[in-house]
Amino acid sequence: MKHQFWKNNSNRLLFIAAATAVICLVTMAFYRPETFGGIINTLFTVLTPFVYGIVIAYLLRPLSLRIEGLLRRIGSRKNREKTGGWQRTAAALLSIIVMFVILTVIILLILPQLVTSISSIISSLPGAVKDFQAWLDKLAKGETSATAAGYISDLVGTISTKLEDFLQTSILPNLQDAITNVTSSFINIIGVLANFGLGCIISIYFLCSWEQFVAQSKLILYSVLPKNGGDWIWQELHFADRMFNGFIVGKIVDSLIVGILCFVFSVIFRFPYAALISVVIGVTNVIPFFGPYLGVIPSVLLILTVSPGQAIGFLIFIIILQQVDGNLIGPMIIGDKLGISSFWILFSILFFGSLWGLPGMLIGAPVMAVLYDLITRGVNQALEKRGQMQMRSDYIEKYHENTNSKREKPDAKEQG
Repeated sequence: MKHQFWKNNSNRLLFIAAATAVICLVTMAFYRPETFGGIINTLFTVLTPFVYGIVIAYLLRPLSLRIEGLLRRIGSRKNREKTGGWQRTAAALLSIIVMFVILTVIILLILPQLVTSISSIISSLPGAVKDFQAWLDKLAKGETSATAAGYISDLVGTISTKLEDFLQTSILPNLQDAITNVTSSFINIIGVLANFGLGCIISIYFLCSWEQFVAQSKLILYSVLPKNGGDWIWQELHFADRMFNGFIVGKIVDSLIVGILCFVFSVIFRFPYAALISVVIGVTNVIPFFGPYLGVIPSVLLILTVSPGQAIGFLIFIIILQQVDGNLIGPMIIGDKLGISSFWILFSILFFGSLWGLPGMLIGAPVMAVLYDLITRGVNQALEKRGQMQMRSDYIEKYHENTNSKREKPDAKEQG
């Protein structure tokens, strides 16, 4: 088979061209890194709207499919069996409209509350400083230990000196740079909004022709790989799609519900900074395992500046809310999508979070589920080739591992 490959002149020319291209790219990367980096940056800049479009389409696809199914049920029986058509386009447009409506409602309801909360925090700072100074005066008058008062006064003096030095040596000389950075950040925000707008338009095309793009990708995959390799990769891509779609979309919906519940009950119980702490709780809840703690700590400290009693009440409320979310809301929306132990979820959050920051903490768990499945499949195939499957059976029996695979084979439409 190998000799037949080299006897074909077109195959030899294709191999030589591919090898030459790879050598040229590696050489450019080593000897002209600035040129190579510029090309890569330019390519990413050009493709950024398409990346936004793919992400938006991927997140909205479950909603679009539900809307399309509803439109087809309303229509005739003949239309229910078709794909595409005006129902697909209408579903894509309606899903984009629903996304914008949700974002608009959140901005109109939350943004004014956020501004009010932040303004209240800023306006309360002078009063907090005066209260702290009055407390120091009481310490100095001997109402408590004079030694403790001396330590605190020295600490405050040291902090004041350090702050003054920091303002004079760091802030003021670099004020121009700070203004430039603010301007640059504003320009970057405009760029992000522009890419988001273009991404929304591009996502409509992806939503309308999703199956066609998937079929084209499958053709490319099987054109460059043998059937066994193509089947192996295609099944793993299908598994990864289920992991990411089921977990991330479900987690976003779950966190949105938690944030709304937190806001409603915070208004009912008159917790201060209701909008601000609800946004913090909702956003951090997207992160598995650590999310609830990351949101609760700053929220409780923020309420503590107003009322210690309300801070304790809010802490009790969040504990109850997290129990409801963990035992009722989360399982209903997400279920056991990942199929990996809590240890690997913790490992994935720490590992991918250190690599990619907050996005890594969000996608780390489904990425680890896919890697875990890849390793499991590879180990099982290697054990089967060596006639050691009994070892695998003994392991499952001893450690009671769940043998119900999370994998589902692609349906006939995807396979075809």
